[in-house]
Amino acid sequence: MIEFREVSFSYDGEHPVVENLSFTIKKGESVGLIGANGAGKSTLMKLLLGLLSGTGEILVGGLPVIKKNLLSIRQKLGFVLQDSDNQMFMPTVYEDMIFGPRNYGLSKEEAERRVDEVLAQLDLTALKYRHNHKLSGGEKRMAAIATILAMQPEAILMDEPSTALDPVNRRTVIRTVNALPQTKLIASHDLDMILDTCDRVILLANGKIVADGKADAILRDKALLEANRMELPFCLQGYHERG
Repeated sequence: MIEFREVSFSYDGEHPVVENLSFTIKKGESVGLIGANGAGKSTLMKLLLGLLSGTGEILVGGLPVIKKNLLSIRQKLGFVLQDSDNQMFMPTVYEDMIFGPRNYGLSKEEAERRVDEVLAQLDLTALKYRHNHKLSGGEKRMAAIATILAMQPEAILMDEPSTALDPVNRRTVIRTVNALPQTKLIASHDLDMILDTCDRVILLANGKIVADGKADAILRDKALLEANRMELPFCLQGYHERG
């Protein structure tokens, strides 16, 4: 579904932010992207979406991420931003959800059918005509996910999806993510959420992959995480202290 082939990028032409990244994400995989601040997670996401252009090659569903393919690429990828206020820009949830499908050429009737299906799937029908500025943080995050699902992407990218959520809304987001059949790439500092939602983890440090493997193994490796300026997930810290 997603492939990076020796991808590098530098903002200033001298200091690489990501360097010689090569990895593949298969269809249906749920992959956590972790690393300390400045590791290159956000840059990797922007390269994947074609917002930045580096060296090497990136493919999405077999299509190279180049200018002439960007419309098709972005129809395959749904991106849930860290700050939902930057994503929900229309007055109501309904208007935000129908905007993407309509701009991709769907009829109003088909777009509305998608909106209603997604809202029902996520148990959010009550939010359909709510004004975005009146939503709670958790409601807005769920509405942002619904907006992306209405476009029926093949893969979903999420940037810090649990930021600023209370425990109840955080669990709702985790349940929602786990129920999605799409390929998922989730960038987060919330390692407990990554442990709950991802089967595989890619650990970045200084723009390079330092570990790529089963989430449970990497997220239990205290020495590896601390060497890369991270700590064990909270749910595992007591276990290691007792050990």
